[in-house]
Amino acid sequence: MKQAILDYLFPESWHSLSEKLYSFFFESQSKQVLGNAILSGSLVIASIFLFPIKEKYSAVFEKEQGYPNGPYQEFPLWLQGIEETRLFLFYLTAQMIILWIGYYPYFWTEVISVSLSYFFLFYTFGLDIISPTLQRHRVKYSKINKLLFRNLICTLLFGLLFSLPAIVISQWILSIETLNLLEISIALFILNLFFIAISIPAGTAIGSHLLKENTQVINVATSTKILGYLIMTLGLISGLVFHSRLIQSMHHKSQILKAEYAIDFDSFDFNFKSLGSMLTGDSIGDLKFNLTIDNPTEYDMAFENSQIYIFKNSKQVSKVAIEGFSVPAGEEKEITMKFNAKSNFSEVTLGEISQALDGWTMEMHIELFPGIPFIIQLMDSDND
Repeated sequence: MKQAILDYLFPESWHSLSEKLYSFFFESQSKQVLGNAILSGSLVIASIFLFPIKEKYSAVFEKEQGYPNGPYQEFPLWLQGIEETRLFLFYLTAQMIILWIGYYPYFWTEVISVSLSYFFLFYTFGLDIISPTLQRHRVKYSKINKLLFRNLICTLLFGLLFSLPAIVISQWILSIETLNLLEISIALFILNLFFIAISIPAGTAIGSHLLKENTQVINVATSTKILGYLIMTLGLISGLVFHSRLIQSMHHKSQILKAEYAIDFDSFDFNFKSLGSMLTGDSIGDLKFNLTIDNPTEYDMAFENSQIYIFKNSKQVSKVAIEGFSVPAGEEKEITMKFNAKSNFSEVTLGEISQALDGWTMEMHIELFPGIPFIIQLMDSDND
């Protein structure tokens, strides 16, 4: 599937670069968020395809232990389907929000996305394993969530206990560079199935305890349910719109790789300011030239404002701002490229200057969405 996408979007000579574009969604996230997302996804898959086995296992354990829960009163199949659909949409909405936060390249967004991913994994693990016992006795997910939040610490500790080994192993599996995403997902799915299996007896015991508390807790008010569903719906729609916009932006960027370019060398104009500005971080000058772009594709080509960053031994020494442009599908357009460069060599030591050809890296940051860059490494002197 990936190769078919690459063949459609990019010429063969650009496949090495386009694979970085394809894997942007995963490389932009921290390993904790990615691992937790796969583990949470395996919970959803297990719930959909292995629910009868999990339910039977829990019911047999409940019967053998002789919990005084009364006779089974399961919901009709159509109502069970509605309940599971709502749960799936809740999983999807929460996961999209967590991933979206993780796309932003800031320390605080990474902290928030990682924290939310752990909370979501622990809570949903508890919800997924504890709920079958309650559902067998006609307790809906809205009431189950209310019971779990009344016992939030217990719910999270339960999820932590049975998820932590999988989390630790998942971080090791994610560090194996020879495995692709599909192989990682299969390995983590099988791993999670094992911990789901050994957690069901404990989940059944907790569910039986909560069943006693259920009679003392009033049902969730209809107005609260409506508000909750409304918030979830808005979150789901926003997540789908934002991710669709991000994918569309990536598709438009792909047209840049297919276009043909011709530079008018007679139009070059460079306005150099002063050597002193290189030491202060001020603008050292502006570069302009005319560029003819032929867009032979059937899609509009869009290139927003972007930046090129130059580093010396991981210290930023220059930033070049590039103005954006657009070329309609099937048209040729001449534009004026404008580069504004800022440099700061004040933190570069004499020893680093003596190693003039070592330690240089250059990155282009293309804005896929406001505040979300796609980073292309243009040069790395330490890596052939």
